[in-house]
Amino acid sequence: MKCLRHSLLACSLALVSTSAYSIIPHAFTDNGGCPSDAFLFQGNPTVVYKMDLSSGFYQLSDTMASSINAVGFNESDRYIYGYDTTNLEVVRINQLFDFENVSISGLDTTTSYPTGDVYNNKYYLYKKSVGMYEVDLTTLTATLVMTAGNATLNLTDMSFHPNVAGRLFAVDNSSKKLYEITNYDVANSATFTEIGDTGISGSSTFGAQYFDSSGYMYLSRNQDGLVFQIDLSDLSSISATAVQYSGGPVSGLNDGARCANAAIVAANTDFGDAPDTYKTSLSTNGARHYNISGVNYFFGPSVDTEGDALVSPNSDDADGSNDEDGISFPANFKQGSDALVNLTIGGAASGYVNAWFDWNNNGVFDESTEHAINDEFLNAGDGVTPASHTLKVRVPDDAATGQIWARFRISKDAGTLSYGGVSYGEVEDHQVTVDAQAVTHNWYPSSSTWVTLVYEDDWPEQGDFDFNDVAMYYRVDKVTDSSGDILRYDIYGSLRAYGADFANGFAVKIDGIATGAVDSARTKLVINGATQHTTQILESGTTDAVAIISNNLKTEISTPTCSGVLGAYYRVWTGCSSDATDQFVFEASIPFTTPLDPSTVPSMPLNPFIFGTPGIDHGDGTRASDGRAIEIHLKNYDVTSKANTAYLGSDDDTSVYVDGDCPGSSCDTYHNANGVPWAILIDTAWDHPNEGTNILTAYPDLETFATSGGLSNTDWYLRTNAVVSKLFE
Repeated sequence: MKCLRHSLLACSLALVSTSAYSIIPHAFTDNGGCPSDAFLFQGNPTVVYKMDLSSGFYQLSDTMASSINAVGFNESDRYIYGYDTTNLEVVRINQLFDFENVSISGLDTTTSYPTGDVYNNKYYLYKKSVGMYEVDLTTLTATLVMTAGNATLNLTDMSFHPNVAGRLFAVDNSSKKLYEITNYDVANSATFTEIGDTGISGSSTFGAQYFDSSGYMYLSRNQDGLVFQIDLSDLSSISATAVQYSGGPVSGLNDGARCANAAIVAANTDFGDAPDTYKTSLSTNGARHYNISGVNYFFGPSVDTEGDALVSPNSDDADGSNDEDGISFPANFKQGSDALVNLTIGGAASGYVNAWFDWNNNGVFDESTEHAINDEFLNAGDGVTPASHTLKVRVPDDAATGQIWARFRISKDAGTLSYGGVSYGEVEDHQVTVDAQAVTHNWYPSSSTWVTLVYEDDWPEQGDFDFNDVAMYYRVDKVTDSSGDILRYDIYGSLRAYGADFANGFAVKIDGIATGAVDSARTKLVINGATQHTTQILESGTTDAVAIISNNLKTEISTPTCSGVLGAYYRVWTGCSSDATDQFVFEASIPFTTPLDPSTVPSMPLNPFIFGTPGIDHGDGTRASDGRAIEIHLKNYDVTSKANTAYLGSDDDTSVYVDGDCPGSSCDTYHNANGVPWAILIDTAWDHPNEGTNILTAYPDLETFATSGGLSNTDWYLRTNAVVSKLFE
């Protein structure tokens, strides 16, 4: 016997014990000796955590002087049994996490055992390719019940069902399938029976597996601490499918024990109050957050806790304080438009916000289609005054009208689902009203194709004319209402190449539409799938509306080394990887305060242009003062009110710019003496020239096209008319 920490009296009492082996005092007494917490044994030497399974909240209980694995709770004497992998012996562990060795005859102690559980005062140990032993804790003898040849599964824990005598289950780490272990109480007879796939994806080591009193099985995954639940409450109709339940500590070495006849209990927990079809109450694995004093992740000025959800038509506000106070909606939502959501973040701890809207009003939140706000990190206040934020949410065209439910959660960590337990944070459930609005989408060139925009940024000098300084895929959705009036423009793009030394931005001007006509509060920019909620894309100080997509495209891309050249260049040198993953993909939404008459708006493609990055030199002489004054537009397109028009008609540019002629048929801008422009729009996806290759060398027919005013060689841009060796590949 080993006498370890906590109490010399405990050691002396253990030494004078008259039982078959020494008995250290302090058996588990919580909840009548059947504690509701789970106990995680992790690492070497072992650290023990006590975990509230309902939320995943955990706290350190003790650090042991050895490495303990294969633990199981014995309801007969209310101790935990485990295997000491340091000393290769069975140990008995009390509530203080003192432990003593238990000498067992007949057990192969030349190896360690990673898997174990206790049932009916018998301790079972398993190891792949070694077998499974039954250890009788009364006689202290071991019997081999599974042969080495049958021990084929990669198990790191197993667990006995509490309600049906002797049913033993385990999930295999390799296949992630659920198995039942049968005939485990007969010498050399135990075998595995496959039940089904849990559906859990990703690399998984389920180091801790246990049950609750209702017959639900829980799996704690080492890699990320996530806890999954399998419903085995009805063993006459078993489904192996697992759902995410809560979370816990991460560990490379992990094992768990729990009193299987204890119910899962929620304490110090905040719940939502939507109808229970949305997974609201504890019994439905509802959204819930453990909260302790001094940890601040919540909406509004406060959060309270309850033992379970007050499901609608009841309300969380009827219990404790009125804490549904952090979310508001300044106006009803409208089908097919962006809506505003006001949030306040209380306390002093910033957190990740997620939100779901039941757009089809079917009583559930669909994680794939209704997760409208995804891991948006919002700053908190100063601990006294909450911080205010406004987020934008696109309402689907076919969203149900009337009142629908929405769920908001703030958490310490990213990755929160619409259901399940989380340590720290708050959930608020709200109803929002959706008004009917018929919308029509009018795509340029179509919803599934692109035009290509290419720019040469040495303007008004000719430069190398390779037209890969900026290359952009581009399309526009003109969204109209039932009367044909324009509600907004949604502009989409993907950066195809960047071969410029200069820093260039990209923007779209909406000719003839005043900046004040745009509903600036609801403008939106999405980059690589992430909404830039704090970015205002409507440029200030311009006469016509200008949407700034990026002030500096160089900062939107990586800086690869290619052909020995290092710089912020992208897809321009022959031999470079084409980089199948686009690094800068955007969507810009420009809504109008009042729908626009279609006769007043410009034709497609609107007016996309590049410009020098503000505050950064964009060439020699006066161009070095501030790049924003340099704009490069398509041929015969207008400039913004921030452009320096003195450059038009200078150097190689032969524009004749007269203020008032643009936009219109008299507009004469951005071309050289041969009619070749500095910006080109190609009606399809297009292969741009290799770096340093003049476009007229790569596409010889372009010169005739330009000098003919676009009447001849109209197919100059096709690959079949190109010198392919001069193109980027």
